[in-house]
Amino acid sequence: MDITTSEYALLEVLARHAGRVVSKADLFTQALGRPESRYDRSIDVHVSNLRQKLGLLEDGRSPIQTVRGVGYQFIAG
Repeated sequence: MDITTSEYALLEVLARHAGRVVSKADLFTQALGRPESRYDRSIDVHVSNLRQKLGLLEDGRSPIQTVRGVGYQFIAG
């Protein structure tokens, strides 16, 4: 599985906070090194790509869960 530098940085931040929700604003600053801008959907695109590359957990869920209106959470399998 090949992942991009940005995907790796995002996965690293999510894994470091496994089981806790990480806001999109925090993901922008910690993983991408820049502040979130109003219509920037790059985090969503990177998460979508990571979900495809990581596959599903044994229970059929994605290891990266969306917490609507807040951010994302990594579920350690």
